[in-house]
Amino acid sequence: MTTADNLKTVINHWTDLVEALGTPQADTWPPVMGIARLHDHLKADEAAVELRALERSPEQLGATAAPLRIAVLDTMTAIDQRLVDSADVIADHVQRPAATGPVRSAGPGDDIALQIKTLVMRDEADARRWSFTDPRRRTAPYAAAWLLARHDGAPGPFAKLRPLHQDAIATAARWAAAQIHQALEMTRKTQVLERPCPHCRGVLRIEGGDGQDPTVKCRGCGRVWSPISRGKAIHTDIDSV
Repeated sequence: MTTADNLKTVINHWTDLVEALGTPQADTWPPVMGIARLHDHLKADEAAVELRALERSPEQLGATAAPLRIAVLDTMTAIDQRLVDSADVIADHVQRPAATGPVRSAGPGDDIALQIKTLVMRDEADARRWSFTDPRRRTAPYAAAWLLARHDGAPGPFAKLRPLHQDAIATAARWAAAQIHQALEMTRKTQVLERPCPHCRGVLRIEGGDGQDPTVKCRGCGRVWSPISRGKAIHTDIDSV
């Protein structure tokens, strides 16, 4: 994904994070319900193989994850701080400073002083300026939009970004987008399961965590187990995983 794509992820999905704050975590990783639904089919393939190792337990696969609302809150706080700090740094380098002293009054016929005063007043009132103090603007989505405008070279009271500035924006944007993907379970995860494939004794991997039904795949024979809506499972032979 490009820097612009990553910044747009923050802008477009921030409300999703807000909504997720009040949503309890539906499952753990690996997904308990998905494994339970796969259990019958795997057992039917080889009745002698117990599949309890495919079910999540703290001893097998680590401690239970924190409730989603806590994870999302932590994510939002971290993204807020990272992007606002990034905007502060970029603005400090490229934003034309506001007047720090009195501007020379423009007398009759003093066109130069009039132009300077007009420019200063216009700069100070320009809504495109990054604010170092206004809490309403010092938020992740606003910072992402401001950084996107600077990245795209939008006009305003700003100097042109240097490659170092572009790299800093790209790094912050990439990190923020990754945090959002993880918090909203938009990234598909994989994990090796402890028990082997009941057919070839190959390595089984579970994939999921992106909002889709989990699947178990064998790296050896290529079989795939996937739960379906009726609580049963199907498997498909594939050439490679």
